[in-house]
Amino acid sequence: MKRFFLKFNSLVTVTVFSVIFGISSFAAGDTPDIPLTPTITPLRIFFAVLVIILFVVSEILFEKIREKRVEKRNGSYEKDK
Repeated sequence: MKRFFLKFNSLVTVTVFSVIFGISSFAAGDTPDIPLTPTITPLRIFFAVLVIILFVVSEILFEKIREKRVEKRNGSYEKDK
């Protein structure tokens, strides 16, 4: 279980840093002024849907992990009695 959390933490950290550096690379001031109105809306919709899907999946995973831990904890209390 510890290895899973370490890998999951690594994946989340890499993803966050990739997004941060990707956004900052587009924020350079030397770029020509090209209107991006046709591409902004589909990109925003895509990322909004992606974030919602990732949130739902992470909530399901955390709920399953929590249920397993509670079951394990309750089992250890029964053994002590």
